[in-house]
Amino acid sequence: MPQHDLFEQLKQRLTAGEWLPGQRMPSIRKLTVATGGTYHEVVSSYARLVSEGLLTAVPGRGYFVATGTRPAETGEPTGDMAQDPLFKLLQGGQHFTKLGSGWLPPAWRDTELLAKAIRRTARLEQSSLAEYGDIQGYLPMRKQLCMHLGRLTRIEAHPHQLLTTLGATQALDLVARLLISPGDHVFVDEPGNGNLIKLIQLAGGHVVGIRRTADGPDLEDMKQHLARHEVKAFFCNSTFHNPTGGTISPHNAFGVLRLAVEHDFFVVEDDVYGDFSPGVRQTFAELDNLQRVIYIGSFSKCLSASLRVGYIACPPPLVAPLMRLKLLTCVAVPAFCERFVNTILSDGTYARHMNDVQQRLIHQQAHTQRVLLKHGWHFDISAQGGMFLWVSHPDLADLQPFMRRLEQQRVLLMPGTAFAVTRDYQRYTRINCTHFSDGVAELFRV
Repeated sequence: MPQHDLFEQLKQRLTAGEWLPGQRMPSIRKLTVATGGTYHEVVSSYARLVSEGLLTAVPGRGYFVATGTRPAETGEPTGDMAQDPLFKLLQGGQHFTKLGSGWLPPAWRDTELLAKAIRRTARLEQSSLAEYGDIQGYLPMRKQLCMHLGRLTRIEAHPHQLLTTLGATQALDLVARLLISPGDHVFVDEPGNGNLIKLIQLAGGHVVGIRRTADGPDLEDMKQHLARHEVKAFFCNSTFHNPTGGTISPHNAFGVLRLAVEHDFFVVEDDVYGDFSPGVRQTFAELDNLQRVIYIGSFSKCLSASLRVGYIACPPPLVAPLMRLKLLTCVAVPAFCERFVNTILSDGTYARHMNDVQQRLIHQQAHTQRVLLKHGWHFDISAQGGMFLWVSHPDLADLQPFMRRLEQQRVLLMPGTAFAVTRDYQRYTRINCTHFSDGVAELFRV
């Protein structure tokens, strides 16, 4: 019996109350015979049960059921969390198709390639397994990031302008904490990142949604709001916008920056999906040279959701205050994770992996659009790559009943309302084309 299966079997029997608190467990020899496992499997399973607090080990006497052990609970969250669509996507098991998610499915990630790079990093950087990371970020990795950004975005950043973070979410949180005071007006894309909206509100900011068009933020919408309010910052996706899939044009980026200079606000460029774009991509930061733009990137979307490595590139005066906030909230990014990213950037592993993902995304995006159009679905922006489509159907004024039917078929979506500030998006939902299949397509016949 595999070690993992034996551990799970024993855990279920314990939480079901088969052995009572304080009761002595079967000896290692007896359990080996009873389960058909090996001595090593039983010892390892008992050790894991001790680490989870289900058993206690008494030297010379054996293993006993911990006094706090009780029957397993359902694991269902209480209150509003159970109905939160993002919570469902993050916590839903593997039997769900997470069509509304913001990440690649496991089948799209070259786990063997990543495992080789992890083993290589572990051999070369053993000390990083037990040490805190550098507060600003591992310097060789920051140097590699500068070359990476220069090659794909033409941003001329220097290592002292970069700060690593626990993914893009922490980067956005740190920037929001630094820039926003209670009552400040802050622009965001609408529709846009629902988590970002909540982070800005948590910092006390008043969120103003700027309508997203095919080539970027609606400049006329921005001008109308700027005529009424002073604005502290504009948080904006530049490449493969979440959730519409659109990308800024050079003309649009220049117009946004001209307004930022004229009205004295920062542009916080969230380019977390940028590496999905083949070739050189347009960014605000390249036009501005990191004077009024704060640029955010991440490797979590491209490589692994478990690899929480993001980064901020910003004007030099902002680095120190951001570092102080980082020190207060998380100290540092795990040293091993930063060295792993450095390894795959420097040896070309990351570039090869992303080239494959980019080509697959282009084909999958086109296929998903063809199928949905055939079934009568509409999208305002026809994305040329990336993961997202922002879709609606003319016969469905409210998608909630449709989404509930899909959930019964174990397909999870994100409602359009999750991406709204003030506009009504009940007719819309976000689709991640990498999770779209022929089986799922049949469910979209209306």
